[in-house]
Amino acid sequence: MKFQNTFCSQCGGEFGPGDHGYSHCRNHQRFANHLGYSDIDPFEVVKVVSNKTLEVREMKSERDESVKLDWAMGGFAGHCINQRDQRWHITSDETAPVIRIRWGKHGWQDAHGRRFNLSHKPSKFYDYNF
Repeated sequence: MKFQNTFCSQCGGEFGPGDHGYSHCRNHQRFANHLGYSDIDPFEVVKVVSNKTLEVREMKSERDESVKLDWAMGGFAGHCINQRDQRWHITSDETAPVIRIRWGKHGWQDAHGRRFNLSHKPSKFYDYNF
């Protein structure tokens, strides 16, 4: 370990030894982004059950049509040249089902093995070139 003690950059809570001098408490992270192979889908944390269990719900994502995606010939149906420029309007969806994710040796996962990363902001990315 690089540092003898690490701390939360927001509340000052101590984590003990770590590779980075500071990090963030799980308490400060309100979103859990689902990581597909190359896609990312936003979920919001609706309840902290314990240090190792969270209840999350998928959020609505609508692509911002003001960002024009450029396509070139190639791949199966074309290649999106500027897919990293995509923007999304992300909102809560209270009708979405609530699921549980748990912390384990492979990070945050749901009962089906889907991976999640906790974050301070929701993220959406669709890989048009996959």
